[in-house]
Amino acid sequence: MTQVSLARAVGVSQQAVMELESGRAKGTKHGAKFARALGQDPLWLETGDGRIREPAKAKRQARTEPQETVPELADYERIPLFDMRLATGRTALADTANAMGFELFASAWLRQVTSSPFSQLAAVAMSGDSMEPTLGHGDHALVDTAQLNLRREGIYVLRLEDTLLIRRVTMHPATKRVTIAADNERYQPYADLDPDALEALGRVIWIGRTLG
Repeated sequence: MTQVSLARAVGVSQQAVMELESGRAKGTKHGAKFARALGQDPLWLETGDGRIREPAKAKRQARTEPQETVPELADYERIPLFDMRLATGRTALADTANAMGFELFASAWLRQVTSSPFSQLAAVAMSGDSMEPTLGHGDHALVDTAQLNLRREGIYVLRLEDTLLIRRVTMHPATKRVTIAADNERYQPYADLDPDALEALGRVIWIGRTLG
């Protein structure tokens, strides 16, 4: 409480409050009013006997405002980030020397979305518009490189010769053969493929994008 607000609450001048605080004034006939305004015991305010009361506002804040906690770096995992335009070969998402950087993911959250070891996770930066509107150019995807079974439908990172592609894989329920398709209808799908003849580098388990 400021001197001005205290003076208004008691009905005295700010100068009177200043003199009391500085000790120049030895007492006041408004002791009871000061005690009520400050939420204190009049006896303590006048004589110093008894216990000082915690201000009511501070009590309310202590009850309603949770203590802020700062996450520890140990609570996060550094996942390597690869550029889809530059990543090539069977170990494209495993060689951290070729990573363009790292992204931090909360360890507790990762445990909710995958049971794979964190060392088998990689992040990729999308290139091009083939997966729009799901993934746009520059969007990031988290890939679980332990999930390679194309019989489980989803979005996968596939290797065709030395080129990496992100495509949606669906399976025909009768023939058990798969279709590889871009989400952008301008790109031609490839149907009736043997899943065992395709090379998957991992399944996308999360995507992140900037909303423009």
